[in-house]
Amino acid sequence: MKRIEEFTKNEKSFISFDLSGFKTDDEYKDFIEAAKVVVKKHPPNSLFTLSNMQDAVLTSNTHDIIADWVTHNKPFVKYGAVYGVDFSMKTIGKTVGIVTQRLNLVYVSTREEAIDYLLNVE
Repeated sequence: MKRIEEFTKNEKSFISFDLSGFKTDDEYKDFIEAAKVVVKKHPPNSLFTLSNMQDAVLTSNTHDIIADWVTHNKPFVKYGAVYGVDFSMKTIGKTVGIVTQRLNLVYVSTREEAIDYLLNVE
């Protein structure tokens, strides 16, 4: 599976971001720069995003890198779902959502749950 994958399902535009296993700031930075280019190609408030964070490691630096990315994506993303996270990462994610005013994010266990959730929101 590609790290960034665009697809359409039930007439909704999705982008899947696979950050699984990321451990270093450089991995996050390189990935997020590429992801920003993809996101910017879409009209405002048009995207549904899936983010796989399984086995990813967050540090204070990566927290800031992701917060910047979440802020960048805000105008383009209608709803987002994050999966593959443990309790502490959910807590960090919810904090990032509050700080960046991205309250349209949900945290679920699996990719399938993420897609099901996003298919059922308007």
